[in-house]
Amino acid sequence: MEILWKDFRYSLRVVRSKPMFTVIIALSLALGIGATSAIFSVINAVTLRPLPYREPERLVTVQWQNLKSGARNDRVSPDVFQEWKKYNRVFEEMAVLVALDQKSLGGEGAPEQVDIHLVSANFFPMLGVRPAMGRLFSEKEDLPQAAGEKELPHGDRVVILSHGLWQRRFGGDLGILEKTIRIDGVGHTVIGVMPPGFRFNELSADAWVPLGLDPAKSYIAAGFGVFCRTLARLKAGVTPEQAREDLKLNTDQLRQKFPVIVTGYAPHVVPLDKHVIGDIGKTLHTLLGAVGFVLLIACANVANLRLAHAASREKEIAVRASLGASRLQLIRLLLTENLVLSALGGAIGLLLAFLLVKLLVALGPTNIPRLAELDALPVDGRVLGFTLGISMLAGIISGLAPAWSASKLDLNETLKENGKGALSGTRGARLRGVFIVAEMALALALLVGAGLMIRSFLRLQTTDPGFNPQNLLTMRLLLVTDKYPTSNKVGDSRRKAVEFFQEAVKRIEAVPGVQQASNVSMLPLNRGRALTNFGMPVLFDSNPEVDISSRPRADVRLVNNGFFKTMGIPILKGRDFTEREIVEPEARVIIINETMARRFWPKENPLGRRIKLNRLEPWDEIIGVVGDIKTTDLDGEVEPTVYWPHHSWGFAFGALVTRTTVDAASLAPAIMREIHALDPDAAISDVQPMEEVLWRSIARPRFNTLLLTILALVALALAVVGIYGVMSYAVSQRTHEIGVRMALGANSGDVIKLVIKHGMTLTLIAVGLGLALSFALTRLLSGWLGWLYQVKPTDPVTFIGVPLLLSAVALLACYIPARRATKLDPMETLRHE
Repeated sequence: MEILWKDFRYSLRVVRSKPMFTVIIALSLALGIGATSAIFSVINAVTLRPLPYREPERLVTVQWQNLKSGARNDRVSPDVFQEWKKYNRVFEEMAVLVALDQKSLGGEGAPEQVDIHLVSANFFPMLGVRPAMGRLFSEKEDLPQAAGEKELPHGDRVVILSHGLWQRRFGGDLGILEKTIRIDGVGHTVIGVMPPGFRFNELSADAWVPLGLDPAKSYIAAGFGVFCRTLARLKAGVTPEQAREDLKLNTDQLRQKFPVIVTGYAPHVVPLDKHVIGDIGKTLHTLLGAVGFVLLIACANVANLRLAHAASREKEIAVRASLGASRLQLIRLLLTENLVLSALGGAIGLLLAFLLVKLLVALGPTNIPRLAELDALPVDGRVLGFTLGISMLAGIISGLAPAWSASKLDLNETLKENGKGALSGTRGARLRGVFIVAEMALALALLVGAGLMIRSFLRLQTTDPGFNPQNLLTMRLLLVTDKYPTSNKVGDSRRKAVEFFQEAVKRIEAVPGVQQASNVSMLPLNRGRALTNFGMPVLFDSNPEVDISSRPRADVRLVNNGFFKTMGIPILKGRDFTEREIVEPEARVIIINETMARRFWPKENPLGRRIKLNRLEPWDEIIGVVGDIKTTDLDGEVEPTVYWPHHSWGFAFGALVTRTTVDAASLAPAIMREIHALDPDAAISDVQPMEEVLWRSIARPRFNTLLLTILALVALALAVVGIYGVMSYAVSQRTHEIGVRMALGANSGDVIKLVIKHGMTLTLIAVGLGLALSFALTRLLSGWLGWLYQVKPTDPVTFIGVPLLLSAVALLACYIPARRATKLDPMETLRHE
């Protein structure tokens, strides 16, 4: 231990004696260590930290899995949930949540759209979460109350607020408990406020109210359309696989009782943490691999610097060896120096990681689960341990080869007056060349990946969404359902919401600068939570008895007449809706997109064919076929889409789209005034041009591309600095040789060729190895990750352009020291030698 302490103290003296050398090495390592620790911090927060609930490893979600396609659906009918709960033998508890669309919050101030979740009374106790103020729901408050035939069930009119809503809307009022607030026009008593930052996984909510399911009611028979997310806590010792197999034993009984919705499906139990993470883990681990490349490049650079430093200390090392120091002792001493430098680099890297994490949270897309948790705790014990470990590993990787080579000396040759050791000769040059080739090959692989991502992103940006986004203003609108009831009974109860939207469109079209306006239940390229924003099973008149698991699915949108003209979507066959068909429930007509027509009626005219969503509903006739639009993602496949007239469901929410002849954003205040003149309680949100919706829809591929490009540029910079340093050192070591050549008649061009030939030979070897590595790694981008859009993993433009770019930059890095070598005075160099 005393020997190690002496080595450590001597290493500190060496580090202090060369401050510039120390700073360069520490910063090189800090760059790689900081970037690696930052990405690991995100992985830690998203995938490694346990969920912030009581015994989270026992929490699961219960879903349906399609036996044919393997697709899973976490939305379960309330009837099935009740049956599972009665049959349950493997769960301590089962709770349920319904994530609703936004509801209107009225009262003081302007109406506001808020996210409301309906939960069973045992939902929060199962999670092990307590409110910061007040209390949770009681079992009595979760009992079913009177509701319309097809309206959502609900318990008592009580509500628990999120900490964010309490602060934002009510100013952190400590007397908020027992006060009444109006949600969707109905008074609710505030009984609690949740702790700061609480959210149920990926689902953010502003408030929670009791669900109030009725065990004696058949929601399937009543046509209840909003399905539940089922959460359960496993009994001690029960695994998710055991729970799944046990639930399957009850599936035959469920199939007999609910043949329409159960046939073709089997229950599936998923650990809650895996359900939350989804496929984001693949993305994060890929980025960790990319920053690992950067760290390896930094280590190669440091190794070259350490080789140069060791070459200047050959006589010191030889003296130690001649005085009895063993090779192991010399290696230990030199490695200790490198570990001290890597520890310093790790400390700087940790600070850099902290800043990078803040930047990642700010720039990262909002759909990365648990990313917001990094705001509260960007660096924890696991991240500190990882940073320490990666710092020590980097110190060993970058220091082992130089230490091993420096300890292998020819003492006789090294101790001569003008003698040169191995590190100053051919073996040292060869080892430095190996490091340069390695780091340039790694840099090339990163550059190829970034090049493919950039080309993919450029293709994505130029993708035709199927509509014209220019001069198109969008906004979400939410009405108080107490004023605009939306039950499915034919008559005035459902028509009021439809008539409101029709009147709002007419008023907006009267605003100067407005060309046309319309409404739709959900905007394209907007991943909302609306009922109409996910595929629904469809029945065809040619096969009306097929079970639900075998039915094809179609995206569903509710629109009014003029929507396609406003959006710039062409009508390919048939016609648009008339105004009468939008408001009259007796009009059973629909319009489909081109993909649906091509997929289900490939060799016949779909006009006049009939479909429906529910066996109990009347048939709807196809009257038109319109062009395809991108509904959820620009890089996604176009799905079959059905456009129903607004009256079909008459929802009291939707989006307004307005095409203008002037800057769209400039008309927003005038349009909002017209809406509030029609109904002061209407809550308006997300007022933005459609071009902004487009830009936000590609947030994740933009983030991935930006991050990989930055890493590739950093790798390129490190590689260029490395080859420049090696060529500069080579020139300094060959000063005498160059002087002799120039004295014998060599001109400047000959000297430049001599230096550049050496550097470009290393570059060409690196390009060959880097291309081989790139061919292997780019398959991950296209296959496993699916990051490439309309770009092949062997894209010739990228695979030709990137090596040319790297070679050109390397040529410049070689030319500068070569040019400097031509300025040498042959007589001075010979005299000095």
